Amino acid sequence: MSSLYDDDILLWSEQQAEVIRRLGRTRRDLSNELDVENVAEEIEGVGRSELAAVKSYIRLVFLHLIKIVVERESEAVRHWRGEIVAFHSAMMDRYTPSMRQRIDIDELWRSAREQSMLAYDAEQGTRAAQLPTRCPFTLDDVLAARIESSTLVQRLEQ
Repeated sequence: MSSLYDDDILLWSEQQAEVIRRLGRTRRDLSNELDVENVAEEIEGVGRSELAAVKSYIRLVFLHLIKIVVERESEAVRHWRGEIVAFHSAMMDRYTPSMRQRIDIDELWRSAREQSMLAYDAEQGTRAAQLPTRCPFTLDDVLAARIESSTLVQRLEQ
């Protein structure tokens, strides 16, 4: 039997932190040694950390898709496609339903695009700058059970 902890660590951490805070406000018999607010913050931090990891993996997927488009002749393209699959798998291991509303896909795309433009020389940087400013993918594209880097690259190249 799975629990909320197993199914949605972000939601679980927020709920547990609220319970701890409520206990701290209402239970006068709790020891003064219990640092209620910091314990609650640490528990919330577990969920925030997982959310940050998911966002980071999405950004890495975007960076590697951009690399494939900008450096399409590179011998590393096959490696980058493998990395995309690995990042996607790691992301899906950590993703929980309550994260959906907290992921700004356009912001993650802008961040990856900007990082790419700064990382390349003038010619390649120009290619990166020609990519869409708004994310050309939906969150559902990124959260698909299997990520299709070829399809996503084609969408970027249009």
